[in-house]
Amino acid sequence: MGLSLWLVPSPLEAKKLGFVINSQRKDPSLSVASYPKFYPHITLASLPQSLETELDKIAGSIPTFDAHAPLRCYFDQVKIGDHYFRSVYVAIKPTREILSLYEEVHQRLGLEPRCPAFPHMSLCYIDDADAINGERDRFYDELRTSAVIGFKTEEPEAVQLNCGSEGTNNWVDNFKAHEVWAVRCEGPVESWEVLHKIPLN
Repeated sequence: MGLSLWLVPSPLEAKKLGFVINSQRKDPSLSVASYPKFYPHITLASLPQSLETELDKIAGSIPTFDAHAPLRCYFDQVKIGDHYFRSVYVAIKPTREILSLYEEVHQRLGLEPRCPAFPHMSLCYIDDADAINGERDRFYDELRTSAVIGFKTEEPEAVQLNCGSEGTNNWVDNFKAHEVWAVRCEGPVESWEVLHKIPLN
């Protein structure tokens, strides 16, 4: 995988989203690669691993946002994907601000954009072998039947996630982009390493 740039929420918002992303109980019959724990994120860029030695250059490619006008990432739809890293994910609304950030970062680094289904936030990673047996569909159906996925009254086509614990309701339909992380994505997901954190405000 190499090096990735992640657009991440604050620890408080990440904790809420973690009730959905990291709450799945692992069935021992599934692959060890299915349902690893990971920090909620939108992949902003996939970089060559050689840039690990140029973290200052990467940090310089990230524009900042006014604290009074932060970058917000709004949820659009929950989808079932056909790739391990897009097993079941939230499609994020492609607002002008988030698309401009995506284009500007790639332009400053001199790279061609290559983030499939940008922007999105994965809810789980499920091994292809388990997906063939319907595990991605099962996970999505469980979100629907347990009312984790809801729809906004004022915007029926847009989803929200119930991030409450122990039967409580805590509906979330967006998060504020807090930082960009440079992450070494090599080996098992839970061994990935955050190399640098770049504030956005």
